[in-house]
Amino acid sequence: MANITRYNPFSEVVSLREAMDRLFEDSFFTPRQALWGGRGVNANLYETNEGFTLQVPMPGVKPEDVDITVQQDTLSLKWELKPQVPEGATVHWNSLQAGQFQQSFTLPAPINSERVEAHYADGILTLRLPKAEHAKARTIKVSAR
Repeated sequence: MANITRYNPFSEVVSLREAMDRLFEDSFFTPRQALWGGRGVNANLYETNEGFTLQVPMPGVKPEDVDITVQQDTLSLKWELKPQVPEGATVHWNSLQAGQFQQSFTLPAPINSERVEAHYADGILTLRLPKAEHAKARTIKVSAR
């Protein structure tokens, strides 16, 4: 037995707000930005009692082409992507374009910039960001008098 579904032309209608949001995003975000997650790079941020771990995918980026700046609770990354086209090759599509990129992250707490560690492996930049001593949670014992 066949399933028959009635066509409803109003099921494809979007609200004016949604249409304006799409128009705005399409007008101001370049295809290069879409490569790195639309409004910013895709990233993972994990928190422990001691600090944060930030993972940022950077395929094809050389570690020496990454600049990291840390101040209080803000981390700024700048990097350059320089993909190589083989000599004599015909390009069929080219969405991984060369260029300079930057992204800033505001962390939930200040970090100790002296102890930040950066590691790059398998196309992922991993940053270990220890919390500043004054930002770490402490247990306070109550004494009786």
